[in-house]
Amino acid sequence: MKKGTSILLLITLVYLVSCQSNNYQFLNRNSQISYTEIKQSGIQLGACQAGLTNSKEEYELMDTLGVEWIRSAFFWGRLEKEPGVWNFAFYDKLMEDAEKSNKKILIILTYDVPWIHKEGERGRNISNKNLPYFLNYVEIIARRYGDRAAGFEIWNEPNTPMFWKGSDNEFFELTKKTTELLKQIVPDIPVAVGSIFYHPVMFGKSYLKKMIENGVLENADAVSIHPYGLSMSASAKRVTAADKLIKEYGYNKEIWITEIGVTTGGWYPNKTSVPKQANAVIEAIVRFSAAGADLITWFKLLDGQMPEDVISGISSEEFFGLAYPDFSLKPSGKSFSLLSKALQGSHYIPDGISLIDISNNKLESYRFDLNDITNIIIWADRSEKIINVNGYQSAFTIVNLITGKKTI
Repeated sequence: MKKGTSILLLITLVYLVSCQSNNYQFLNRNSQISYTEIKQSGIQLGACQAGLTNSKEEYELMDTLGVEWIRSAFFWGRLEKEPGVWNFAFYDKLMEDAEKSNKKILIILTYDVPWIHKEGERGRNISNKNLPYFLNYVEIIARRYGDRAAGFEIWNEPNTPMFWKGSDNEFFELTKKTTELLKQIVPDIPVAVGSIFYHPVMFGKSYLKKMIENGVLENADAVSIHPYGLSMSASAKRVTAADKLIKEYGYNKEIWITEIGVTTGGWYPNKTSVPKQANAVIEAIVRFSAAGADLITWFKLLDGQMPEDVISGISSEEFFGLAYPDFSLKPSGKSFSLLSKALQGSHYIPDGISLIDISNNKLESYRFDLNDITNIIIWADRSEKIINVNGYQSAFTIVNLITGKKTI
């Protein structure tokens, strides 16, 4: 192991952590790591639907969480409700507050406006005929905010009928023309294409393949995907497969997970408990980073309801947050905070360390390096796990990422 402070982060899928026996030993300390293929920025973390209250308390919450990126939709329908009549007040304030708090804004360019459609025409669709209207919106946003944005993302989940009702080819044309225009106006600001609901039920892989074959990635910097699913492990494998598919076509693009989350309420059949959401946060950040993601933005920052105010029939969309509406942290927020402060800016090191499990229980480990600090994430599959660090040559700290308890 390289010199310097080393931090060992131990998590379990439950809540007990200890340092008392000889059940596990570290093996294969690999310090011969080449960084020539690793992105300089390291892992970046953020949250969706953040900054919407325009309040000091919300930005203080983001600082506590370690949220650096804000993924925010700059809705065309909010900005230009009537042709040529623009209202920038809300987004001017959002940009101003974000800059004061050193937050990076990822601008989503979306959706349509009612006045471009004839009576009886479907919304959530930009036909080739109406594309010049959309490109005018893109140009105005790019010229007003482009050099202050951290990135642009085009549309949201176009492979779902909820968000796109036009043809695939129409969307691919919109994406290509939008990317070309952004690169003319703000060439140094990264552009993410896709925003794909990346799950087999929505044919995420085939949609990505179709995008690639239609030349959509040509001028893009990143591909954005939303790998929702019942298992973070299975979702991470899909992320790895997406990265591989992109490279097979000769592209070297960043992977941005611009939405991932787990709900703790409502009627969705895959909702989880509040404590288990904390585990899901940890799994998402660790597994997706290891799978090749450069940016992960959790959906979303705040719940829509306080627990005591919840009534039956409320949508599960209200309960994905890392914190409650009063800005108090959920357990998932506490885990996000601990992990973001340890891993943000670091690099995942494949095969950087391995473990031998003497007690023959399932154990996983992931190594992340930041300057002279090594962080090792470990979790197991049972309610009680005891770990002993043998032959480790640097000082280390063990942190339970659920409770925050530290052992030096």
